[in-house]
Amino acid sequence: MVFSAVMLSYKWLSLYNKADPGVIFFAFLLTLALGGLFISIEMRMRRVMEEFENTKRAIAVNADDLEVRFEGILQANLRQIDERLENVERRLYR
Repeated sequence: MVFSAVMLSYKWLSLYNKADPGVIFFAFLLTLALGGLFISIEMRMRRVMEEFENTKRAIAVNADDLEVRFEGILQANLRQIDERLENVERRLYR
């Protein structure tokens, strides 16, 4: 990318016999900065995606743990309700 910008600047300026090393150098710097910006954005996007995956994984683990806890609480409450229903049924049959 940088080499292409330098060559393009050189060819373009040499058409008018005004090949200025300063302009070519600044085209080099501009292209280098743009390439660095693209690389920085890519690295930042990867970091955000990794954080997203970690958060997704943590939510899945917590959801499984929460499901197990709710299941235990629900089973305990259902056992109590079943016992009370059996007591009521026994009283009705007497």
